[in-house]
Amino acid sequence: MKFTFVKLCSCGGRYIFSAYGDGAFGSATCTNCGTPGYLADPLSVSITAERLLYRSKAELEGGEYTLSIVIAVMAIESYLTRLFMKLKGMDKYATIFELPTPEQEAGWEKEYPRSGGFHGPIGFVSKRLLGTTFDKFVADNTTAKAIFSALPNTPNAAATDYFQNELFKRRNRIVHWGYVNSDKAEAERCHSIAVALVSILREMDRSKYGNL
Repeated sequence: MKFTFVKLCSCGGRYIFSAYGDGAFGSATCTNCGTPGYLADPLSVSITAERLLYRSKAELEGGEYTLSIVIAVMAIESYLTRLFMKLKGMDKYATIFELPTPEQEAGWEKEYPRSGGFHGPIGFVSKRLLGTTFDKFVADNTTAKAIFSALPNTPNAAATDYFQNELFKRRNRIVHWGYVNSDKAEAERCHSIAVALVSILREMDRSKYGNL
């Protein structure tokens, strides 16, 4: 998948950076003044997830509402998977001081649940990462609770059920039932909820490894 990022130059021109997959961005030249520019990825458990969130927003702004929803949920799934891989990798490094090989990561993928919608993977990762349920983490962590509470229609809602209903069911309706008539309001809602969920996942990571 191609990712294109547009950044403004101080002169008012634009830099247009592009990359494929998780590859590095090439340099770009300002469209106005010709000054060369460079773009670095943010520090993240999943660079792919960060890029997918950006791509979801770009599709939303371009009127591709159904595609924006699908890509937003892809970002969440990518981040969750990499959280698990990071946990396994850190445990391995703490034991033998070696980084995991691609073959070892391929083996770890077999442990990761592929069913259960959002409930299965998030329950699995939360228990492995923090020793508690995702709902309890959101309820007890100040930052996560604030992020979740700011979302629409969350009073008394369990976080796991909320994200399953608001995001994963909408994605499933598209990819499994062929619903391709999502509108702008639905895509905007899904994108903002996906951004909030990835922010909560970042907080889970920080809670586990922030003091290392």
